[in-house]
Amino acid sequence: MAKLKSKWFETPSSGFGYATKFYYKVFKSIAQDETLSLNSELPPMKTTWFLTEKKMAAWLKLTGYDLPYPQAFTFSAPAGVWALMQVLKEIGISFGRIMHLSSRLLMLSKDGFQVGEHYSTYVHYLGVKPHSKRAVMIRFLSIVKNVRGQDIMHLEDELYVAGLDEDFVKQLNLSSEETQRRNTKATLLNNKMADSLKIDIGRSLGQQYGKLSGDLNPMHISSIGARLFGHKKSFIQGLCTLNVVVATLGKHWKCTIRSVDINFIRPVSQPSKPTLLCTLDHFELIDDEGNLLVSGRYICSN
Repeated sequence: MAKLKSKWFETPSSGFGYATKFYYKVFKSIAQDETLSLNSELPPMKTTWFLTEKKMAAWLKLTGYDLPYPQAFTFSAPAGVWALMQVLKEIGISFGRIMHLSSRLLMLSKDGFQVGEHYSTYVHYLGVKPHSKRAVMIRFLSIVKNVRGQDIMHLEDELYVAGLDEDFVKQLNLSSEETQRRNTKATLLNNKMADSLKIDIGRSLGQQYGKLSGDLNPMHISSIGARLFGHKKSFIQGLCTLNVVVATLGKHWKCTIRSVDINFIRPVSQPSKPTLLCTLDHFELIDDEGNLLVSGRYICSN
């Protein structure tokens, strides 16, 4: 983690102005000449935000969560998304190049997030790891603190960056360790201990999540936007998937999800009705044809 002085930034307020600035940065990113500096040591990006009762209610409605057990929803997503775009600009990566690969979430506060509280989010760029001859993974750690300086939540994300020049990847002098191959096939289908839970992904879930989280990436908003990025249809955001899984597991087991490791294998299309298979510590989300969409492990407590 970089031991540099935090770089303060302002998260734009939501609404039309935010959306305009977001799309401007996305499309400007796509058109930019990439001067890659993936080994850069960047200072943490810092911003503050306030959790209102209205915002909390909107998150609970989005995920369909109505139990008293506090869940590790990514309330700080607006700050994280804006900070990510700032970091991508610094290291020269086009926003259109990246794909969410995995997330590791840890909720450190027993009571979770509290309405009426101010929080600070620090986004650290952790550097780059090898993936293949023409692809790398870039890693980020978001740390959310309350006004007393206590850590509330950690969220580590890995993003896949493909289509890089092979000689450029060689020049990075990355570790020669091989990236562990992820399992792309469901393993819980024939597990008699696994519960099966149907999830309804609405046609506009990506848009609804985008308005709350600040992640208004066109590929999550409409099929037209998705096709602009080479996808057949739109799909929900990776962290939207994470929030839906957390809510579903929390309701099913009537517990608080304390930590989640999630791997994104295939996009979760909208609309769709995938099935969440889960044991007490492992989950898989599959589509109607049994294809694995996401998988992971979790820890819950009462």
